[in-house]
Amino acid sequence: MKKCICILLLFLCSFIQGQSLQNPLLEKGWNALVKDQENQAFSYFWQAFEKAKTEKNTHDQAESLLYLGICSYGSSAEKGLLYATQSLSAYKKLTEQEPEFAQKGRARCLQLISTIYSRQKKFAQAIALSRSVVQDLEGTNDQEGTLGLAYNSLGSYYEIQQKNDSAAYFFQHAIHEFERAKNSAYLPTAYAKMGELAQKNNQKNVSYQWYKKASEVAFDSENKQAQVICLLALGRWELEFNHSVTSAEAHFEKAKKIATSLSDKVFEIKAIEALIELKKQQNDFEKVSQWQDEALKIKDRYYSLEREQIAKNLEVQFEVAEKDRKLELVSKEKEVSRLTNILLVSLVLLLVIVFTVLYLSFKRINKRDKELLQAKEDLFVALEEQKRMKEQQFEYDIEYRESQLSAITLQMVQKNELLEEIKTIVNSNEMVPEKQLVQMINRHFTQDNNWSDFDKYFESVNKNFYNKLKLKYPDISANDMKICALIKLNLSIKEMASILNISPDSVKTARYRLRKKLQLSTEDNLTEFILSI
Repeated sequence: MKKCICILLLFLCSFIQGQSLQNPLLEKGWNALVKDQENQAFSYFWQAFEKAKTEKNTHDQAESLLYLGICSYGSSAEKGLLYATQSLSAYKKLTEQEPEFAQKGRARCLQLISTIYSRQKKFAQAIALSRSVVQDLEGTNDQEGTLGLAYNSLGSYYEIQQKNDSAAYFFQHAIHEFERAKNSAYLPTAYAKMGELAQKNNQKNVSYQWYKKASEVAFDSENKQAQVICLLALGRWELEFNHSVTSAEAHFEKAKKIATSLSDKVFEIKAIEALIELKKQQNDFEKVSQWQDEALKIKDRYYSLEREQIAKNLEVQFEVAEKDRKLELVSKEKEVSRLTNILLVSLVLLLVIVFTVLYLSFKRINKRDKELLQAKEDLFVALEEQKRMKEQQFEYDIEYRESQLSAITLQMVQKNELLEEIKTIVNSNEMVPEKQLVQMINRHFTQDNNWSDFDKYFESVNKNFYNKLKLKYPDISANDMKICALIKLNLSIKEMASILNISPDSVKTARYRLRKKLQLSTEDNLTEFILSI
C-alpha cells in the first residue's frame, strides 16, 4: 500500500510537464520542479502568483496556485490542500469566460487533491475524485497528463485490492497517455509499476526490462524522486531473482543518498525501510536499530498533530467548496432555499442514522463482551471442575493400586503359609490322604500371584523405586531389592519371612547385609531410609 502512495506522490510532483507554458515564471518553476529543486520552483511559482494578483489576472492566479499546491504537498499535505482548494475556487470563477480551460483546471485540482488523499490513506475519497477526472477528460485531447494521472491512480487502487489484471489495464492506459503527450516526468514510475506487476507474476526478464526502461528515463530527466523509486525496485529485483544482497544494498544505499536531498521525506523513509528489511535478513540487528531510529526521527519531524488538524480543516474547506459549486449549478433550475432545506434535512437524517448505528453498534459490542465474559467464567468453572475430578480420579487410582498391592502381599503370605503347613505335615510323618493335600493346594491356586505381579503394582504406587535404588547402588541384587520393597511396605520381619519363604533369622541376616550395601551406619534406621526413597 505504501508503495502505491509513493508512486502517486511522484506522479503529481511534476504535474504538467507536457504542456507548453505561456507564463515564463511558471515554466522556470516547472523546470526546477522536474529536477526536484523544490525551493527554487516554489520561488518562481510564488512570484508568478504575486504578479497575477497584482495584475488581477484570475487565469494566472489559478495556474500559480495549482503549481504551488503541486510543489508543496510533498513536504506539507496541509499546504498542498490549501493551494489546491484556492486554485479550485479561482478556476470556478472562469467557468463562464473560459469554460474549457476551467474544466481542465478543475480536473487537475481534483487529481492533486486525490493524490493528497491517497497519501493520507483516504482511498475511497481519492478514487472517487480520480474517477470524476476520467469522466471529465476521457475522449478529450488532454495534453497536461491529468488523464494519465487519473488512470494511474485507479491502477494503484486496484493494485492495493490485489486485482492485478485491472491494475495493469489502467497502468497501460496511463503509459499510453504519458507517451502520447511526451510527459517524461510521469513515465519512470509508470514503467516501474508495470515492472512490479511483472515481478509479482515471476516474470524475471520482463520485470527487469520495465525497471531498466524506467531508470533510464528517470536519470535522463534528472527526476530524483523517480530515481529513488527505480533504485528501490531494482534492489528488490536483485534480492528476489539473483539473491544478490550486495547489489541490493548498493541500490538501496544509492536511493537513500538521493532521497536525502528531497524535501518530500516519504522517499527517504522508503529507502530506510528497504535497508531495514535487508539488514533483518542479514540478522544485523544493530544496524536495524540504527536505521529504525533514523526513520522514527524523520517521521516525527514529518507528521504532527497540528498538521493533521490543519489538514482536516482544509478537507472541510474543499468539501464545502464542492458543495457550493453543486448548489450553484442546481440553483439555475431550482430555488436555492428549497435545495438548502433539503440538504439540511438530509444532514439531520444522516446524523440521526449515524448516531443510531453507533448506539446499536456499542450496544451490540457491550452485549458481546458480557457474553464473552460469561463464557470465560463458565470455562474457568469447567476447568476447575475437570481439575478436581482428575485429582479425585488420581486418588482413586492410588487407593486401588495400594489395595491391589496389599492383596498381592496378603496372597503371597497365604501361599507361603500354605507351603509351610504342607511342609509341617510332610515332616511329621503323619499319614494324610492325598486327596486332602490336593484340596489344600487347589484352595490357594486362585491366589498364586508371583513377584512379577507384585512388582507391577508396587511400581505403579512407588514410581521408579527400583530404578532409583539401582542407579544409586549398582551392586544391589534382585533379592536385596525385594527386601527393600517389603520394607517400603512397612512389613514386619515375620511377614517378610513368610513372603520370602525363609526364616526370620535369615531375614535379619539379609537386612544386615543390605545395610552394608547401602553404606548405613549403626545409628541409621534402615526402615526410615527406605521409606525416604
